[in-house]
Amino acid sequence: MKTVFEAGDLVRVKKDSWWLERSQTFRKMIAVDDILLVTDDIVKSQRFFYGVICGGSGESHLWSHDQFELVQEAVK
Repeated sequence: MKTVFEAGDLVRVKKDSWWLERSQTFRKMIAVDDILLVTDDIVKSQRFFYGVICGGSGESHLWSHDQFELVQEAVK
């Protein structure tokens, strides 16, 4: 399974994400069923990417690869 995401990929929060349950800040930003569009990867980063919550405010946020799973790979 792909664990490093690229611009155009669609991802969602892993169901067992402890950080979502423990953080009120994240719960206000994203729900478990939300889909993110990866807007930019960080060159040479195996840890972080930028993404926008589909149907959200349109703001891009920095996220961690290990907290998300691939829904659909970008069309190339």
